Formats: sequence, structure tokens, C-alpha cells
Amino acid sequence: MVMEEGSHGRQRIHAGCWVDWDRKGVWRHHMFHTMPYRTWRILSYLLEHANQVISQAELFAAGWGEPRSRWDLQDHIHRIRMAIEPHPHHPRWLVNRRNSGYELRLEISKHA
Repeated sequence: MVMEEGSHGRQRIHAGCWVDWDRKGVWRHHMFHTMPYRTWRILSYLLEHANQVISQAELFAAGWGEPRSRWDLQDHIHRIRMAIEPHPHHPRWLVNRRNSGYELRLEISKHA
């Protein structure tokens, strides 16, 4: 898990969007989005492997422990996008890498 110093159980995805590890959800623009159990497991896995392309098979293992329908996975990806993306139908932070999987991009903080 990559957390910023002094974050108290929070991890920044992008400006205005933070994952709350203690409450297992996402804060975006002062609104808290609770994650269902499997959605949280998938989001956690993506966060642990941020800025890497993660295959659908890896996400199935993280969420269910076994292969499932791609529609099952897409439902959870949709929930994550609704929580973190300003424009979920035009994702910028959780992107599909065609024929490869998904990549959760984290905004890089620049500290002086």
C-alpha cells in the first residue's frame, strides 16, 4: 500500500479524491462513497498495483478467488469509476487497456 506521509489511513488518487482505508471507501469532493465488499477488494488490489496494467484474471482472483463473467467484473469497475472519476463514461484514472486489463493511475504529488 502506498500512502502519503501524514495521511492517517488515506491515499490520494487525484486532486479531490482520496481512498479512506479505515472506512473502506472513497472521498471525492467532500462526499463519501461506500464500497461493497468485492468492489473494495478489487479497488484495494488496483491501489496496491497502481500505475500497472492488471489483467482481468488477477482482478477475478482479488475479488472472488476464481474466474467469473466479465460482466461481474465490469459491474465493479463501473462502481469504482462512479466513485473516483469526475466523468465516469470518459475515464481518466481507471482505464481499460484493451486485451490487457485495467490500470489505476495515481496522480503524482510534487513536494518541494
